[in-house]
Amino acid sequence: MKTILKTALTAIRRSAAHYRMRSIEINLAGAVETLPHVKDPLTRERMRLAIKEMSRSLCKARAEYIALLPAGSRITFDIA
Repeated sequence: MKTILKTALTAIRRSAAHYRMRSIEINLAGAVETLPHVKDPLTRERMRLAIKEMSRSLCKARAEYIALLPAGSRITFDIA
């Protein structure tokens, strides 16, 4: 019974980590796609800083997701 609960909890944590990771990826892709259309230099610079912060958050979310994978599983990602 204990292993069933532990496995279920790990699956829920993995699912939540995957959701967080995908949400950040979608947000980051939208920001990068929008950046060329911004004309104001101040807003453009703020967006660049936000993109850098999102990239760092994405790296952290990916590390958390990978840490929850079963032993021996390995995932590689295209960009961060």
